Amino acid sequence: MEKDQLVERIRKRLNLEEQEWEILARNPKFQRLFQNVLEASKYCLVAEVVDSKGCHSGHRVGQKILFDNSGNLLTKESPDRVCAFLMPNLTVLINAFFENLMNGRDPNEVMFNTTGCFDTGPLCGGWGHVVVRMTAVPKS
Repeated sequence: MEKDQLVERIRKRLNLEEQEWEILARNPKFQRLFQNVLEASKYCLVAEVVDSKGCHSGHRVGQKILFDNSGNLLTKESPDRVCAFLMPNLTVLINAFFENLMNGRDPNEVMFNTTGCFDTGPLCGGWGHVVVRMTAVPKS
């Protein structure tokens, strides 16, 4: 797929009025995004569970939660249950990876790519805790 085809797909997906789309199309930051979108589309984001104790959702070490390069959860490629208390911190990481991809940088230059759920575990009044590490991997 060529860049212009991918940009047109984005345009259709956003379903904006012509005037709204033109605002985006003239904006230098979106022009930069459109320049990098084709290369960025070659990646998906993988949050791998690296530690899990007492997780009510059943997340276990080695499990992978997959997102496309825009941050959409790939439900068919991820566990049946994804804990809502893990998602807010994953959103912060997804944004950091997305920024790198859309600015034409190596997405894996995110320095702090490890996070966890809000549950603090039994020693701090919770009942479990999950830690994930995110990486951008080329699509197969």
